[in-house]
Parts: sequence; structure tokens; C-alpha cells
Amino acid sequence: MKHIAVIGGGIVGISCALALQSDRHEVTVLEPGPIGEGASWASCGCLAVGEIVPLSQPKMLMQVPGWLMDPEAPLAVRPTSFLGLLPWFTRFTLNSFPHKMRAIAADLATLTFQATDDFKALAADIGHPEVLVERPILKVFDDDKDKATMGAAFDLAREMGCTIDEVSGQEAKNMEPAIAGDFQHAAILRDWSYVTDPVQLVKRLTEAFLARGGTVKSAAVADFSRDGSVVRSVRSTDGEDIFADEIVIAAGTGSKMLARKLGIRLPVEGLAGYSTLLPESGVDLKHTVFYPKGGFGITPYQDALAVAGTAEFMNLDAKPNWRRAEVLVNHARRVLPGLNTTNSERRMGRRPFTPDTRPVIGRSARLANVMFATGHGQLGLTLSATTGRLVAAEIAGRAPHVAIEAFHPDRFSRRQNYSPHGAH
Repeated sequence: MKHIAVIGGGIVGISCALALQSDRHEVTVLEPGPIGEGASWASCGCLAVGEIVPLSQPKMLMQVPGWLMDPEAPLAVRPTSFLGLLPWFTRFTLNSFPHKMRAIAADLATLTFQATDDFKALAADIGHPEVLVERPILKVFDDDKDKATMGAAFDLAREMGCTIDEVSGQEAKNMEPAIAGDFQHAAILRDWSYVTDPVQLVKRLTEAFLARGGTVKSAAVADFSRDGSVVRSVRSTDGEDIFADEIVIAAGTGSKMLARKLGIRLPVEGLAGYSTLLPESGVDLKHTVFYPKGGFGITPYQDALAVAGTAEFMNLDAKPNWRRAEVLVNHARRVLPGLNTTNSERRMGRRPFTPDTRPVIGRSARLANVMFATGHGQLGLTLSATTGRLVAAEIAGRAPHVAIEAFHPDRFSRRQNYSPHGAH
């Protein structure tokens, strides 16, 4: 048995902690924020099995100049943050070539195609299988031109094995009578599903972790104590030294700063996502419905509809632009004409993105006892249970159920002597 410190108590961190507990390790989680209020709380709550085509699509990149001038665009870049993000964007753009996009999609598919089974096993293990609703999701399109914007992405996703059925707008309305009747086209994404409430999900996972003897410390990390390539302890912001045999960094966007303290450069930037909960929506919805043109989705959580989406690149210390959440709700009426938007609750979460859209899972060659589990972008909830299994297997010395070479933390820097086929 080892003592393991997991830094980050969001959906990925707590999933790692539970997987490590299953191997009979003593686990301490450090989480400075409220439980359940990380990146996933402002999400659509989907297990996005087919979300494998990277954001660095040529058509998307061509729109970036216009987005800089439009604060209400589905994807925006804060002008005040653009220069600081330019090195990241340069790497991001270099991943827009077709062969690179196909390679990224193939790598992500190896993870996402395991996600549903891994998540169901985790939910059953904590005694809450009902948190997952296994229904496909809908994407709706105004007309032929609108539908064509998703054509290349659908083709690539199908090539990788995703199941996407293209139907008429009327067929979509037959499935969901509440949606507007003038959509010409729709798509049914059969591989997807959604959770009843991402906040309650994280809380239930945390409760199970605590009930099994785990410790959650409400503190951030101030520094690390090292002995060469071995990290001996984690010093929290309240001055306590937490000694650990292994350390897992699963702190989302905060992982960038923590890695830097350990001499590792991770190009992780925060892509802000906004969400509005509508507890009195007045709409009966059974499936998650995405409107790609508006950059958002609508999910029927247990006690409210969640209108979530839009993406904003900005500095990690930048304040939310709540106007973006308001725009989402206004546009949601295009999809659900009968939507009641009173008594709403706004949320914002920072999704940790890498320039190649792949998460960071594994050890750096420069650190003997540190695992990274971060950079999941829009797939944090989707890949949480799968990442937990992979982290636990690596620490136990077991063969992983998914190859993780493509997600190695050293892939970003030649100076770190990364060899994807070498020993970690």
C-alpha cells in the first residue's frame, strides 16, 4: 500500500482517487474550491464519446479573426489575452492539417470508446448507476448550409467508428416535440449519453471516497519538496507538509502552474465555458439537444435544464464575461420556443486544453513518482473514469487497458527527452 496525494478534486481527480483506493492505497485529495464546482459543473454533462475531432479544424481557424471582433461568437478570444496566448495558438494551428487531425481523432477514440463502460462501472461501484442516462443526443441544423458545417467532422468521426444517423428536422421533432418545427436537418449521435447532474455526480463520488477512508483537504498547493527526481511531499497553502509515495496532478487549468514548479512545461490553457441552469424551464426534454450554429447544447438534468456551451479563450486569471451566458439563453429559445428563462443560475468553468487536443496522462521522464491526469478539454467528464483506471494501472505497474503513449506529458518538449516508446 502506498500513500498517494491527488491534487485536484474535480471529476478527473476524484475518479483517480477512487480507482487508487480500489488498489488499497491511502489517498489524500487536495481541493481548494467547493466540491463539484470545477470545469464540469458548467458543462452539458455529456459522455461525449464522439467528440473526437479536434477544435483545430481549418474552417474554425478561418473564423478566428472575425471572432476577435465579436464577443458573442460561439468561440471567442479575448483581445486583451490574445498576445499572451499566441504561442499556444501557433501550436494549435499546426494541428489543423488533415493528417494530424485524423491522428488526434484516432487517439481520442481509443479513450472515448472505453468511456461509457468505464463510467458505468464507476457509477455502479459507488452505488449510483442511475446517474447515467443512456440516450443518444440530437444535433439540429437550420438548413443545408448549416448542416454542411459539420460534414467533415461527421465524416471523420464515422471513419473512427462513431454512429451518426442523419435525419430530417421533422424526425427530430417527433423525438423531441418541444424543439422548433422549422429545422431542416438533424443528426442522432448514438454513442453519446448524459448524466443527471454533474455537480451531484462529483459530490456522490466524493462521498464514496470519504466513506472508504479517503481524506479531502480543503487547500491549494504552495510548493513541493524534492529529492532529485523524486517528490517527497506536497506543501499546502495552510503550511502542512503532506508526504506521499506517489503524486497525481489532476488540477485542470491549475496543472500548468503546478507542473512549472516541478520544472515541466505543460501548454495547458483555459477555455472558458458558460452554463445557465433553468429550474422552471417549462419544457419537457428527454435528450440533450445541440445547436452547433449557436455553439451550445441543452441537457435535461434531474431538476433543471442546463443551457451550456460557447467557448472563450482568455487568461487564466481573467474574470467571466457573463454576457456570454445571457447570449446562450437568448439563443436557446431558437431551439425551444417555449423556454421559460426566469430564476436562472449562471456558471462558468475553465476547461484545460492542450494545443493538440489530447489530454495529458502519464509520467514525465524527469519525475519518478508524479503522474499527470489533466488537459482533457471538453472531455473531462467523458474520460474521468477511464483516466482513473489508467492512472491506477500505471502506479500499480499493470498493463493499461488503453495505450497511453500518445498522451505522454513530455510530448511537448524535445528538451525533456520524450520517447513515446521508451521507459517512463
